[in-house]
Amino acid sequence: MSSSNGLNFENLEKNLLHANKYKYVKITESDPPKKKSRSQLNLDILKDCKQLEDPPLTESDKLLTANRLTYDFYNTPCEQLAQQLLGKILVRRLENGIILKGRIVETESYLGGIDKASQTYQNKVTPRNIPMYMPPGTIYVYFTYGMYYCFNISSQGEGAAVLLRGVEPIEGIEEMMYNRTLKSKKKNSEKNKKILKPHELCNGPSKICMAFEIDKDCCKYSLCTWKSMWIEPDYNPPDETIEIIKCSRIGIDSAGPEWASKPLRYYIYNNNSVSKRDKKAEQDFIKDK
Repeated sequence: MSSSNGLNFENLEKNLLHANKYKYVKITESDPPKKKSRSQLNLDILKDCKQLEDPPLTESDKLLTANRLTYDFYNTPCEQLAQQLLGKILVRRLENGIILKGRIVETESYLGGIDKASQTYQNKVTPRNIPMYMPPGTIYVYFTYGMYYCFNISSQGEGAAVLLRGVEPIEGIEEMMYNRTLKSKKKNSEKNKKILKPHELCNGPSKICMAFEIDKDCCKYSLCTWKSMWIEPDYNPPDETIEIIKCSRIGIDSAGPEWASKPLRYYIYNNNSVSKRDKKAEQDFIKDK
């Protein structure tokens, strides 16, 4: 993406035309109505898309968000951004003023048009995946399995984004516990009577969204400007040095063995809030140290 102000439609159109197997024909006013190609439909959807805005306006809100990471941090290739996010602090300001914070410990990168596991494979554009084509730092939340949300962040590159898979709770743990248990629609079930340990609150993509109250209403806002959620550096990092494990992503076997096995998942070694450890990748990491 060429700027933070909008999409590079010219470059995107070229990419779409190369990726699709449809013949592209320019339509003039004198031409009879024809069925639109996939490329044209994609571009029509994109041109109607705008990033949502709700920036901090009061002095207290500006002070609260002063340490947030800026556009330049997100404007980097997907694989690099996924690793740079590890150790950073996700901050959520709820409508009631409560602040939730957690250290990002696990991510997955989705590379866009070339990635068979990506929702934007072959530059597919739908009303749902629009935020993946928006400027780096845009929030993309999608609904999956009819019951769970997943939180992604757009990166440099058309249709590329990073999925957050694991967060270590730091602040607002009681509120996260409430969101994960008592606030559930199934309040009376035995499952929700269980007292979760802190590292169990956000050790999975849907768990992050439940704990941090992240849903589709967060879509299309920018982490660079939105007053209700942002990411900032960790000014109180753990004593130990962050060591990153690179391994295959989870739950994408349908993309085929080549893409299912690519090392595009990253997590902090020995962190309890990681959703699933890859023991083989850890053994290889230890051997190479």
